[in-house]
Amino acid sequence: MDNYPGRLIVPDQAVGASLDYFDFFNASQTHVIEIGSVRPVVSAAVAVTGVVAVDLFLAATSAVGTGGTAATERGTSLTAATFTHTNLKQETIPAGITARLTPTGGATINQVLDFDSWFTEETNAGTYISKTFEGPITLTQNFGIKVIQGGVASVGNIGFVVKFKLLPL
Repeated sequence: MDNYPGRLIVPDQAVGASLDYFDFFNASQTHVIEIGSVRPVVSAAVAVTGVVAVDLFLAATSAVGTGGTAATERGTSLTAATFTHTNLKQETIPAGITARLTPTGGATINQVLDFDSWFTEETNAGTYISKTFEGPITLTQNFGIKVIQGGVASVGNIGFVVKFKLLPL
């Protein structure tokens, strides 16, 4: 049984130095978000060679992200961020809980929570070993998370799957 029925699916996108891949924020007055894990997914559908690894930082945020593209709920696009549920009867995402793909502003870092390095070269078997930022991470009102790439440029594409559950206040 999965204790985290909610998913934020963040589609793969081109890596980039100092890139904010996504943000996930709780401004809800009725719910707390408990994040079970944040799993980077290196895309094997992109041919890259001779690259350096991508350093990824999971950070807590104290301000909602701005710009970028807002996540939909129960979306069907394979190229847009979306909230989904493994329990297909689950209620909708409460007002105030938001996410966006590549925010261009806001999403102010409160603290760095975790760090790891992923190698995006598709012929390296280590590329597909599943590594995950583990939780739980509790997001009370006016806190969120985001994943940021370090300052070193590389090539390839990375997406993310965030498992979470909503807890009423």
